[in-house]
Amino acid sequence: MPWLNGRYISRKPTLEPSRSARKRGRSQAQSQIKEDSFEDTVDAGVFTSDRIAYAFASGALTNAVLLGLIKTSTFLADTATRALFADGFVNSTLLAAQSVLKTHLTGKFMAQAVISGGGAGDHTVTGISIGDELIYVYEQNGTSGLITDLTSEFSITKSDTINNTGGTSTSGDKLLVLYLDLT
Repeated sequence: MPWLNGRYISRKPTLEPSRSARKRGRSQAQSQIKEDSFEDTVDAGVFTSDRIAYAFASGALTNAVLLGLIKTSTFLADTATRALFADGFVNSTLLAAQSVLKTHLTGKFMAQAVISGGGAGDHTVTGISIGDELIYVYEQNGTSGLITDLTSEFSITKSDTINNTGGTSTSGDKLLVLYLDLT
């Protein structure tokens, strides 16, 4: 193993494989990484995923180890590097379950309102603004109690207003509005 107590132990190529390499069926000479072969830059293809997997045990490169090994100015801050960390780089697959808590979010985030229906057109939803995102608008029929999804008919047209001009009349019914408060 090239790491011992947080320090790198050089693997000098030999013709005789080590005991651990023999168990894995590989010789140390196969790594083809020569000591002191690096200059100011590292050629593309030197650090392949196979070489990294061969040289380092799973979990050996912790954040603390990397911070100790790589000085701050090591990475060239070019467009390609910055693109790795552009908006949208972190998505839900990179977040651990339950890692974003309500306390991390400012403001309301999810908001709902129950309002009285009316003729097709403007409906007042206090607090909603252009820039927020409608999740759904459900109509609960005042007589039968049946619920109908009318989301596709509605849009946020101005502050405190959603609109379904030309859509379904909801007079005598209730509307349940759920939206993301993004503003």
